[in-house]
Amino acid sequence: MKFLIVFIVLMMQARLPLPQRSTRSRSFNKWLQLCRKLPKFAWVHRHVRYTLVVIVPTVAISAAFFWAEHWAWGLGTVLLEILLLTYVLSHISIGKHLADYRHDLSEGDTQGAYHCAEQFLAVPEVTVTDDISAMNEQVIRALLHRWFEYFFLMVFWYMVADVAGVLLAWFSVQYARAQECDDRAWRYLHWLEWGPVRLLGLTYGLAGNFMRALPVWRQQLWQLDAHSADILFNVASSALSANGEQRRWHKADENAAEAARDLDEWHSLHLRSVSIWMVVIAIAAVGGVLL
Repeated sequence: MKFLIVFIVLMMQARLPLPQRSTRSRSFNKWLQLCRKLPKFAWVHRHVRYTLVVIVPTVAISAAFFWAEHWAWGLGTVLLEILLLTYVLSHISIGKHLADYRHDLSEGDTQGAYHCAEQFLAVPEVTVTDDISAMNEQVIRALLHRWFEYFFLMVFWYMVADVAGVLLAWFSVQYARAQECDDRAWRYLHWLEWGPVRLLGLTYGLAGNFMRALPVWRQQLWQLDAHSADILFNVASSALSANGEQRRWHKADENAAEAARDLDEWHSLHLRSVSIWMVVIAIAAVGGVLL
């Protein structure tokens, strides 16, 4: 059933003109602001704040889903799960802007590509600079991480822990994004990402040059403090390498068309990785591992 629900959600996103949302959830921000108004909220221990903001709504909403299973033979719960996943996955919203960025880059309009990346592709590391080559690499890095956080992480925890898993992952991502300057707030999300990001990195190797990617993946495996974006980018770069040489990204300011093809290669690797995981989920569903 989980495979069918994910498949329906993906088809809906591909076929229907669903609204594309930003990476920040307005409903979660309202909930966070409500919590912050509580007396001494800012002074309680960080575990208590995380429990109140993330764990409490996760448990409450999961309990509501569990209660709904007893009505209408569980069909209402299936519909609610489809709506929940559709809402969560709609926040990735990079398809159109990525296409615009690639078009500008392939046409040699590096200024237009820069403005598109700065405004829409969530590249906070890029500042106003003339180094378009660094921008292109940062776009690729940010897109890898953004797809991981807003798609793979959600689907992974949905498969592992059902509605409670996707809610925990979703609220943790939003909580970390809302606490930009608080490194400790990111630790909860870091540990939720630790296993999934390494699984996705291994998938990049299977979908690309496995012999080049495996040593890099093994090097990153037990680096507990390694950032998820760095792991994904390093393994993906190795998976896209050829002829025994480490992958080198083309410089956008020297050959914009070649830089656009770099994006195409990443997108191809991404699609192959999605296909691998859909096959894994389907086999697990058929085998009775996932219900």
